[in-house]
Formats: sequence, structure tokens, C-alpha cells
Amino acid sequence: MDTKGKVNIWWQYVLLLVLLLTVGPTTLFIRQALRGHPLDINYFWTQLSPFGLLKQGLYNGNGGADWKIGQPKVTLWNAEQLRTLPELGTFALELVNRDRTLNHLKPLKPDSLLSQAAQFHAQDMLEKQYFNHISPDGKTPRDRFLDLGGNQRVGVGENIIKDGVQGLGFTYGTVEDFQRGWMYSNSHRENILTAEYTKFGYGFAVGKNGQIYAVQMFSE
Repeated sequence: MDTKGKVNIWWQYVLLLVLLLTVGPTTLFIRQALRGHPLDINYFWTQLSPFGLLKQGLYNGNGGADWKIGQPKVTLWNAEQLRTLPELGTFALELVNRDRTLNHLKPLKPDSLLSQAAQFHAQDMLEKQYFNHISPDGKTPRDRFLDLGGNQRVGVGENIIKDGVQGLGFTYGTVEDFQRGWMYSNSHRENILTAEYTKFGYGFAVGKNGQIYAVQMFSE
């Protein structure tokens, strides 16, 4: 093979590597844009910067001009261990309160009713194979909250995300990644940083094919 041929092959490998590194954030960006809320461009830097790559994605950046995001609470040593639902819910609340506190807001308290509603919606999306705040039977986040006995006089918010995961399980690293994605998305960040919210719930579901759904719920 001549020198020119070797150079062409080398560039093909480089292009393949670039595609592999960018396909995740690009796909997430497109999904958000189609829903009318594109991700902050700084999200790409958290994925593709030298420091982000060095830390295998465990890098949150600095946030935006008028809001901040905290440093990751996961490490290379605990990011990939499978966790139970109670462990994940506790960690998810810890991350939300990390970012609320950093943005001068009061921390949220765990709420079992919100967690029930979040878990139901995550499982329902997995079983019925849809991804939407409104279920096929027309139920909204508020409907699900009220069906479980929630107070009709309080406001409710919901964040959802869908992804694929290796190992068919849920880890602290996944929770951290999802929190980062929500914080860099305007509408999702508004829920996390709504000053009036005082309570929090979390749910997740993982399918046999590696599909994963996570839901955050908030209320006053």
C-alpha cells in the first residue's frame, strides 16, 4: 500500500472516532430541538472537551451565564455499579439539591406520592413504548399526581428522558448524566430550578433490550 493509501485509511479512522464521540450529544440535541427546546451548546463541551473525555463523560462544565451546575458526585470508582430504586432516588434528589443550592434555591424534600407517580410513568412508557408527558390514554403529569391522591391546589412539574444503557441496569453514572442533560435544557432546568417547588420524586424503568426511561417529578 502506498503512502497516500495509508493516509486515507488513517483519516477514515479519525472520522469514525469523531462520529462515535458526537453521535450521543448530537442525537440528544436533535431530540430536544424537535420538542422546541434545544440543548445549550455548552452541553457539547461537557461531552467532547479533553477534560470531559479524560473523565469518561463525568464532567458537568460550569453551566450557563445566569445559572450554575455542580461538580459530579460520581467517580470512576462508583459510576458503573448497579443500584436499587431507593438508592437511585436518594442520589437523584442529592443532585437536584446540589444544583438548586448552587443557584440560591431551597432544597427539595423527598415525596413518596411523587415517586409513585414518576415510577408509574417510567414503567408505562417502557411497557407501551412511547415517550411523552401525556400517556396514550390522555393522562397528564397532573392527572397521574391527582389519581394517586395528590393535592389539586398545588403545582406539578415533570422531566422525562429516554436512553439506552449497557448492562441492562441503572447506575449513579446514568443518573448524573441525565441530571446534566436536564440542566442544559431550558424547559427541564426551569422545573429543577422552580423556586416554588418543595417536593421531589423519581422513577426509572429498564427494558430487556437496554431501553431506559427516567422521570423526575416536582410539586409545591
